[in-house]
Amino acid sequence: MHRFFHFSFLLAIAFIVASGFCSCGDSIPSEYLQPKELEEVLYDYHVALGMLYGDMLNDENRAYNERLYKLAVLKKHNVSEEKFEKSMVYYMRHAEDLQKVYKSLSERVRAEAAQVGASMSAMNAGVVQGDTANVWPLEPGLVLMQRKPNNVMSFVIKADTAYHKGDRFNLGFDTQFLYQEGFKDGIAMLAVQYKNDSVATRTTHFSSNSRYNLEVTDNDNLGVKEIRGFFYLNKEQNAQTTTTLKLLFINRIQLLRMRIHEAKQAVKSTPDSIGRNSAQDDRENKPRHLNRINAAPDGSGAPVEKLER
Repeated sequence: MHRFFHFSFLLAIAFIVASGFCSCGDSIPSEYLQPKELEEVLYDYHVALGMLYGDMLNDENRAYNERLYKLAVLKKHNVSEEKFEKSMVYYMRHAEDLQKVYKSLSERVRAEAAQVGASMSAMNAGVVQGDTANVWPLEPGLVLMQRKPNNVMSFVIKADTAYHKGDRFNLGFDTQFLYQEGFKDGIAMLAVQYKNDSVATRTTHFSSNSRYNLEVTDNDNLGVKEIRGFFYLNKEQNAQTTTTLKLLFINRIQLLRMRIHEAKQAVKSTPDSIGRNSAQDDRENKPRHLNRINAAPDGSGAPVEKLER
């Protein structure tokens, strides 16, 4: 009898332990999209919006067409709009599950951007064209979300012997917001530190899906020591809700280094020479000379909200 009770006790313990292992997995309730399903929907939504903005960049019915594209993606995956909305609320409340989806989605976007860049054997692949070269050292695509540390991407490029006095630098990129609701505010900064340690910077805020450019020229022929900058997805102050989808895709990133011949350097470029998409979105795109470079808002420097602009 004693041995029987001992065996039953061990069997019960084994059952409890096994049940614990089964229940402690990363399972998502069935009423919500599973991580891979959500990733597929978001990725196709990103691709669909890319086609939409490429074909109808200035279409006055963009909001209407955007909703049609969204519904088409949901129909493709046999997902109701209600289930998608509920799923996003769930994932926004479960940071670890959302992080896994975000990581996988980011890897796909970077791979897509790298593939597109490889197929464009001119500027996108970094091949020198005459006096112009793409010196962007990282993946040409990325995804940002409002949760730290995935709300910022910073970069630093050390100048080498290929850089010359009088060079011009143009940072260009496409933006694509995937928002259910809320205020959109992305920030990009390009800073060029010269050999005398002075710094020229350009900063822009953007809130629409478009192409943006930041440009800095070594007008005084000082020579470049370092280039740095960041992309940042700003968080809405006093937001009513934090449980809705807010993603920012940045694609086709290029940093062009252009050789400006001496004959052309006599003509000084003005702030108006910078390509601007709209006065409203590019309100901060003004040249500045500083004695230091503001750090990216990644916790090691001043947050973007407090940067002097």
